[in-house]
Amino acid sequence: MSRKNGFTLVEMMIVVVLIGLVTLIGLPKVASGLAKANLRSSRTTMANMFAKARAVATQQNRRTSVAFNGNNVVVTAAPRKLAGVGTVDTIGAVEKLDGLYGVTLATPPVTSVPFDPRGFGTLGGSRTFVVTRSGYRDSIIVDGLGRVIK
Repeated sequence: MSRKNGFTLVEMMIVVVLIGLVTLIGLPKVASGLAKANLRSSRTTMANMFAKARAVATQQNRRTSVAFNGNNVVVTAAPRKLAGVGTVDTIGAVEKLDGLYGVTLATPPVTSVPFDPRGFGTLGGSRTFVVTRSGYRDSIIVDGLGRVIK
């Protein structure tokens, strides 16, 4: 009786079944990890937007604000210095949180967070901004002076 090199069909089927089981066990953990990572990334993006607004306010001696429109966040500055239509300049890009991270910005407590030319926020109290994805949620808290405290 001669022996041939290779694998039998039964051995190959066992390997395929084992790979499938490992994938089924690990897939929910991977999806959960991705959702949490996207929440952290969106929170960091929002914190950076607040920092950018404060920095532009002090550097350019202008009123700035972080404006929320649905899942979009943008930093604006007034009075307008660049040519164009409107009364404010857009500083940087509009961050589309749903497109970038797949998160939803829960109804923000305010439509914008204004900063005076000294870089102080003029909210008058702290506000909590909540982002959600796949049943998970994370938040960022901005105090009355426009500082991110969480």
